[in-house]
Amino acid sequence: MNIRLFSYFVTLVIKSRMEYRGAFTIGVVGQVVGYAANYLVIWLLLQNFNTIQGWDWTEIAFLYSLNLLTYAIGASFTYTPMVGLDQIIVNGNFDMYLTKPLSPFLYFLANLFNIGYIAHILISSVVLIWSISQADITWTLYKAIYLLLAIISGSLLQAAGLIVIGSLSFIFLRVQYLFSIFFKLKEFIAYPISVYGTLLQIILTWIIPLAMINYYPSLYIFEDSLLTNKILGITALVIGPLSLYLAYRFWMYGANKYQGAGG
Repeated sequence: MNIRLFSYFVTLVIKSRMEYRGAFTIGVVGQVVGYAANYLVIWLLLQNFNTIQGWDWTEIAFLYSLNLLTYAIGASFTYTPMVGLDQIIVNGNFDMYLTKPLSPFLYFLANLFNIGYIAHILISSVVLIWSISQADITWTLYKAIYLLLAIISGSLLQAAGLIVIGSLSFIFLRVQYLFSIFFKLKEFIAYPISVYGTLLQIILTWIIPLAMINYYPSLYIFEDSLLTNKILGITALVIGPLSLYLAYRFWMYGANKYQGAGG
């Protein structure tokens, strides 16, 4: 399946969802309000402590928004298909994705694209732009390009995490608890990982590199003087594409081993 055909399938999914505009609008408003409450909690916390490990409200808002925006972009393509994959396999419905003259991976993602994440994108983009305008950042063309690449890489890394867990459905069938663990881990990057112990920082940087989504890119944009953080900021741009490629290969490995609902 090429990009043009993939886009066509996504467009069809969006049109089908927009047939129920009232329900869609209510869902978007509800999610915006929910995430606005999360921002409010962080803001109230900063009113009492002023800074967290030297990060003020605008910097924390940038950090949180970068996490939420990249998650929304990556999850719009991967959350619904990967979370539902175990049930699709059990019901025997996965076979339909293997009997078409299309890439089963891209067809699977396109067919279950979730436009509902537009709410996440809206609120995170607004707060991200606001935090950029308020934070003490010296912007250059190079830094603007870096931010764009960081958003792309972070989105790919978020998607890769969901794909890897979803792929385990081919082996263990039931993996919903792993998604719960994944989202619990993601809560740690809502704040600078420097507030945690060394062991957890190592895990979030090198083992499950969630800090590459927002923490190290933020340090790079805020011009942290530590050379290690600058190197990790550049590394963050590579981790996303590499993780997605490995996740894709793992998914295809599982799909090739798939032998049917009773396999």
